[in-house]
Amino acid sequence: MASKIPEEVLDDIRRQTNIVDVVGQYVQLKKAGKNLFGTCPFHDEKTPSFSVNEEKQIFHCFSCGRGGNVFKFLMEMEQLSFPEAVAKVADFVGADLASTFRPVQGSRESSEVVALKQLYEEASKLFKHVLTSTVAGQPALDYLHQRDLTDSLIETFDIGFLPNQGDLLLTFFQNREIDYQTLRQSGLFVETQTGKLHDRFSGRVMFPIRNAQGAVIAFSGRVLQATPDQPKYLNSPETPIFNKRKVLFNFDLAKATIHQDKRVYLFEGFMDVIAAFSAGIQNGVASMGTSLTSEQLSLLTHQAQELVVCYDGDQPGIEAMKRAIGLLGQHSTLELGVVVLPSGADPDEYVRQFGAEQFRETLQKGVETPTAFELRYLKQGLNLTNEKDQLDYVQQALAVVAQIDSPLEIEVYLKQIEETSGITIDTLKRQLQTVRVKNVTSQPLQQSVQRGGPDSYDEPPMLVDEAAIPVNRGNAPQQRQVKRLSKIEHAEQEILHMLMRHEDVRLQLENNADFSFVHTPYQLIYELWRAYLDEGHVADIAGFTTYIPDDLQSLVIQIDLLALPEEANQEALNDCLYVIGQNSVQEQLKMAKIALSEARKLGNQDEEFRLTLEVIRLIGKMQ
Repeated sequence: MASKIPEEVLDDIRRQTNIVDVVGQYVQLKKAGKNLFGTCPFHDEKTPSFSVNEEKQIFHCFSCGRGGNVFKFLMEMEQLSFPEAVAKVADFVGADLASTFRPVQGSRESSEVVALKQLYEEASKLFKHVLTSTVAGQPALDYLHQRDLTDSLIETFDIGFLPNQGDLLLTFFQNREIDYQTLRQSGLFVETQTGKLHDRFSGRVMFPIRNAQGAVIAFSGRVLQATPDQPKYLNSPETPIFNKRKVLFNFDLAKATIHQDKRVYLFEGFMDVIAAFSAGIQNGVASMGTSLTSEQLSLLTHQAQELVVCYDGDQPGIEAMKRAIGLLGQHSTLELGVVVLPSGADPDEYVRQFGAEQFRETLQKGVETPTAFELRYLKQGLNLTNEKDQLDYVQQALAVVAQIDSPLEIEVYLKQIEETSGITIDTLKRQLQTVRVKNVTSQPLQQSVQRGGPDSYDEPPMLVDEAAIPVNRGNAPQQRQVKRLSKIEHAEQEILHMLMRHEDVRLQLENNADFSFVHTPYQLIYELWRAYLDEGHVADIAGFTTYIPDDLQSLVIQIDLLALPEEANQEALNDCLYVIGQNSVQEQLKMAKIALSEARKLGNQDEEFRLTLEVIRLIGKMQ
């Protein structure tokens, strides 16, 4: 057991440590005011509420309430004891920490877990030895070399082989007098009805599956000689040390590059990851034969800003990409991209056929947005000179674009639909408005953000008339739940509040050609209000609520009840317009980057130069 660590030793380690550097290994942090913010690593959230104060060297999540210093962060993050967390911080900064203060390694793990990890480590060494140093392993080694796996790659990924020679692995462990129950629980063997064990992976090339710390916890075996009655790949069953939902192949090797580049590539299979690694793409991972899970996504969210999906380029691969993007779009805060390799190739085939340099170039320059991928996907199998196919495509394409909030993105994709279909952009815009009005009733605005997040006000943003609050006639005290809005939503609501009271505000907005609301429901309310007045109605909220979709009515009433001054305040309006304008610059930058990527793909050097200057200009404008 480690001795109690003196206070002066703890103070010395803290003085040498910047909590931002430690937390930054797990959480993508962005500066906001005095603090840095990111999505909390301790619970699922989309709006960042996790704060790090560099001056005070503390962290705090405004949502789940966790907080403390750098030691506390590692204790919570990795389930460490206090001495273990201190030792990890000391090693991170290179501080001296006497062995008497260090915990005994592995003391916190159960004997069962320690035994299984040791078993897997020994199995991995045996498989590797058989592959690289025995006659029995030569056919498997020849196979891997034919697949362009060099000896260096085989070494890096600890690839091995278990020949179909009796129960070689079982005999190996029995000779070492490993306990029967440990062998039985390991997942390395299959058990007969009489309790006899046999090697599970006989005749297979063995790919070790490692956890984030690099320990072998499972295997995936690829059959060397395929037969109809056995699967091509066979994975370990779940055990006390292996849960496939929580593990990503190659994450242990990729995480440093992912953290540095802020980008991760999601491939479909192990060989694709290894081929990409050989081509210099070292931030690639693969899920364990299933769709990406929330646990796996959490690992990536804390390291990366962007996730690029690159599955096989054939039809099944494209269908799988479509499903993956749909899932990721619902549950991820990562910026998503898609790469579809030409000629229906998978990454492994593409690297072998066209070489590492072209593969890298395709991955870096061939990234398209999920929306662009979806629009291209919708055209498959259609004859767009046929009226019915044309209308079907336009209706489906508008349904995709209707999910987008950014006016700039909408403009870009409507132009693409116009080019594909021949229908004018004005007609498409009118039809899109109809689609969005219908959609908004089934997709209510997410009005609240986590309490005290970086983009929220300290005071309650929705202050309603107390007379409008229902009286609690029960015995229990009533607690009002005040929902908090982001700065952008607060500004949008305040502008609409002024708009529905003051004609001059409406005229100012209409004369500002560049103005639009960020969130679709607010833009719809703005457009519907203008249409309502254009049809000759007087500015009356009660009448307006009967004019609009049902699910917008409560939002309009809520905005009308905001406790704001009755007089129009030009300074307040300007402040709100500035908040929304800043978001517009961010969107312009995003779209300029998309256009720059397209110009690079097309080899249009003049357009690439122009857009590079535009990106630089917009970055400067934001700063």
